[in-house]
Amino acid sequence: MDGSSVELNHVSLEQENQDLREIIEIATQITADLDVESIIKNVVWSIIARFRTDTVTFIFPIEDDTVKLKIIHYEGLKRKELKTVLTSIDPIINYFEKVEYSQISYKEFYESFPDKRISRELKRIKTDFIVPLRTNKGVTGILLLPGKSSKEPFTLLETQYIARIIRFASIAVENASLYHQATTDRMTKLFSHHFFEKALDDEISRARRYGTFFSLVMFDIDHFKTFNDTYGHLQGDIIIKKIAKLLLNSIRQIDFAARYGGEEFTIILPQVDLNGAAIVAERLRKLIEEYEFPGDGRVLHVTISLGVAEYNSERIHSLSQMVNEVDKALYESKETGRNKVTLAK
Repeated sequence: MDGSSVELNHVSLEQENQDLREIIEIATQITADLDVESIIKNVVWSIIARFRTDTVTFIFPIEDDTVKLKIIHYEGLKRKELKTVLTSIDPIINYFEKVEYSQISYKEFYESFPDKRISRELKRIKTDFIVPLRTNKGVTGILLLPGKSSKEPFTLLETQYIARIIRFASIAVENASLYHQATTDRMTKLFSHHFFEKALDDEISRARRYGTFFSLVMFDIDHFKTFNDTYGHLQGDIIIKKIAKLLLNSIRQIDFAARYGGEEFTIILPQVDLNGAAIVAERLRKLIEEYEFPGDGRVLHVTISLGVAEYNSERIHSLSQMVNEVDKALYESKETGRNKVTLAK
């Protein structure tokens, strides 16, 4: 073996060791994360920083009333909307379930994948090779990558680097998805009643320990039983889902919205006093009162009644006391005319 070969092997070994250190650092970060968007963002930035690719695209199958896939598409370091004719990636998932590829070039995929319409759509998204996200439960999504901006082909070490990162990303995304399922109400995508109680308990403990403050809002849909009897439970479910979306779009990222049960909802507002929470509640009340909900060939209207309470460390010592405070305020709204906001005494 001549000197140049020894030097080349040394360089390759150094690069592989550097890659492993980077992979361990990335894996440590993403496997501790429970937010899918955050996990993907870290992976995207790692790939772009290393290979200077123009785009990075993740596609996941999901179960929703309107769509069957979730696309997370980056152009450079910015998340962008991606227009695509793809409506499902189940055929691609099924394909990778039957083969053992850790990655595959677009050319190989095109030649072996039966649905050429899907194949051509992947090419339109700028796909030079595809990496399946695999866990012990099977394939959970795919990564689409274009060629490097330098136009040089990916080396074996580089494809191994990407495959290893994606292996850790697959596990992290699965863990985040399981956490999401365990803490989220399936119909509304808000947090569940059980997780709300934990979050409220934590907020009370934090307020007592550090002298911070927060407020709690609780509301329900007025005359909802009559609404269901008139228009049917399916229409009632549509109203609940839409109100959940309006709620999420009306609060801050640090706020905590949950489905308390049936047609009842709650919002934890950290660092917001009673007057501030009253403004939030009134804005939401007015938004829902004026909103035109889609019906069966008609526009429907509903209203909500709300109660608001601020945490007081001298008077409130438990989760149940806090809930009782806001529940009494909500009850007063319902007893004195509905479609209104009442502040706890």
